[in-house]
Amino acid sequence: MAKWMAEIDQRTSLAGANKMELLMFHLNTDEVYGINVFKIREVMKMPSVTKIPETDSRILGLINLRGENLALVDLKQALGLGTLDFQGAKLIITEYNDNKQGFLVGGVDRIIRMSWESIKVPPPMVHSSQQGAVTAVTKLEDGRMVLILDVEKVLADLHPRADEEVFVGIEMVRGLAGKRVLVADDSIVARKQIVKTLERLGMKWEETQTGKEALTRLRQLAEVAEGAGKSICEYLSGVITDIEMPEMDGFSLTKHIRADSHLKDLPILMHSSLSGKCNVERGQSMGVTDYVTKFNPSDLRDKLVKHLGGGEYEPVHG
Repeated sequence: MAKWMAEIDQRTSLAGANKMELLMFHLNTDEVYGINVFKIREVMKMPSVTKIPETDSRILGLINLRGENLALVDLKQALGLGTLDFQGAKLIITEYNDNKQGFLVGGVDRIIRMSWESIKVPPPMVHSSQQGAVTAVTKLEDGRMVLILDVEKVLADLHPRADEEVFVGIEMVRGLAGKRVLVADDSIVARKQIVKTLERLGMKWEETQTGKEALTRLRQLAEVAEGAGKSICEYLSGVITDIEMPEMDGFSLTKHIRADSHLKDLPILMHSSLSGKCNVERGQSMGVTDYVTKFNPSDLRDKLVKHLGGGEYEPVHG
C-alpha cells in the first residue's frame, strides 16, 4: 500500500480528465464501500490502541502514528451497523480538512480507476440508510454496487459542533448583501455549512449536487441572460464548487465554465477537503479563482469578499 501512496500526487492528473481512483473495502457485511484515494494517506494493520475512558463507543481510542496521535473510529459502528470484529481488520488513515483520523474496517479489497460519469447520486432510500453517509454509488463490472461514503457526514456525527461555535463572527457584509452564487457539492453536510455562511452574510444562493447539474443550471441562466441582452454576471455573482462530485468533478466543471464564452468571467471558488498543494495547483491551472479548505467559514467569507464583494471586509452592524 505504501508504494501507491507515494505516487498520490501523480493521481491529480486524473481529476482534470474527470477520472478518479477508489479504494474499495468492506465492514464484514455484504456491502462494498469506497473512498477516493486522494483522501487516504495510509493503510495498515490494527495497531495498539490507547483507550479513552467515558468516550463515544464509536471512537475506539487513540493510536500513535510516527509521533502523531490520531483518533481511531470503528466505521461499522459509526454507520449504525453494529460493532466490527477486529479479527483481520485493517486501518485506513484518512485526511480531511488538514486533519487525520483512522477508520477501522473489516478488510481492504483493491483500487479501481473510473470516470466520475459512472458515479451517480444514490436513490433517496439508499442515501437515507447508513446514517445518511452514502453520498454516491457506482456499479462494478461484476454487477456489485459500491457505496461511496460522505466521510464529512461521519465526522460531523462523531464531533457535532454548535452553530454558535462554528459561525462565530460571521455576519452580514455590506459588499456581499443580496449577491447570488451557485453552490455545487454532493455532501449534504457541506452544503448546509456553506448555505448557513451565505445566509449570515446576507447572500442568496442555488444548490446543486453534481458538477453536471451545476453546468446545466449555469447554461440555463446564461441563455436567460442572453435573451434579455444581459451578462450572466447580472444574474449570478459566482460559483462555489467541491472537487469530488458524481457525474462531473469540480475540475472538469471549472474547465467547462472557462471554455464557455457566456460563463468564462464568473469567479469560481473551489471549496474542498482535498487540501493538498497538488489539488490547489491543479485548480489554478484549470482556471479556479481561489481555493477554500472545508470548512472554514471566515476564510470562505474573506474569499467571497475579495472576489465578489469589491472591497475589504466590512460587516453591517445593527
